[in-house]
Amino acid sequence: MGDYKTRKPKLIDLDTPKAETASEAATEPTESRSVQEIISQLVQDRPSEYEAFVNALRKAKRDNVSYSQVPIPIIEMMEARRIELGLQKKEYFYHLLRNDGLKIPTSKELDARNRG
Repeated sequence: MGDYKTRKPKLIDLDTPKAETASEAATEPTESRSVQEIISQLVQDRPSEYEAFVNALRKAKRDNVSYSQVPIPIIEMMEARRIELGLQKKEYFYHLLRNDGLKIPTSKELDARNRG
């Protein structure tokens, strides 16, 4: 095997602190930072904490959610309930999460087409 190159660590100049923007804070690895720290940094210099939170969720990276290995009768019950409530699949998923106590904004607020 060939030589293995390691990336040199970046040195931070402590004399001249660099102001981070919200986009830089959102792209940094979150392994060592808690969600609260990331949200508080995104909220900084915003008129409304709620608006900053919704904006951060709206611009967040997206991923697919699947329910593999779920018994068919449970999926059918979920589909029947979703249709009974008149919701789309994603809206019903958000509905379930809100009923569990998570503070998730409305589907209209989270709509990816509103990203700016």
